[in-house]
Amino acid sequence: VHLNQPTVKKVLISAPGKNEDLTMVMGVNQDMYDPAKHHIISNASCTTNCLAPFAKVLCDEFGIKRGMMTTIHSYTNDQKILDAR
Repeated sequence: VHLNQPTVKKVLISAPGKNEDLTMVMGVNQDMYDPAKHHIISNASCTTNCLAPFAKVLCDEFGIKRGMMTTIHSYTNDQKILDAR
């Protein structure tokens, strides 16, 4: 919707996006950004921004065969908590 406005050239989404041109994490894949073809850019999730730079360093230095991580978030207003009535 925003790109349909004549003055809007780029849209930056500060969360995971839908139909974005590129999901970019600074320090990990910012070199993939092409200003000529990427107009809707997602900055991924807070979890991705926390894990990806750390995982990239480990991968670049030692390699990663497998990995597992756990993240815990508080619930939001649009979610039902398990013990809610």
